[in-house]
Amino acid sequence: MNARPKGPAPCPQCAYLLRLLYREVRGLKEYTLEIQRFILQKEKEETVYRDAAYTMDRVGISDSTLLRCQHKGLIKVAKVERGKKYFRDVDVERLRTIYWGF
Repeated sequence: MNARPKGPAPCPQCAYLLRLLYREVRGLKEYTLEIQRFILQKEKEETVYRDAAYTMDRVGISDSTLLRCQHKGLIKVAKVERGKKYFRDVDVERLRTIYWGF
């Protein structure tokens, strides 16, 4: 099947301008993706992970309360390694602020 739209073809000048515009947009899209990859990599490098024991001690809660907070969506497990849960330090501090109100 032919994917060309039906109707008259654009004038040669318009076709040329559309090609130029397409190249420019494609270049901007590639540049935007490159910036996005850089930002995501930077976030991964700067992330500090805390285990559940540290989280409970820092926030001042028990194991069951930590699980309840997870179920409520107040904190989420960032990664699991060898059966241990790890939370982002930013999320731990946010939970502490939410839980105790300061």
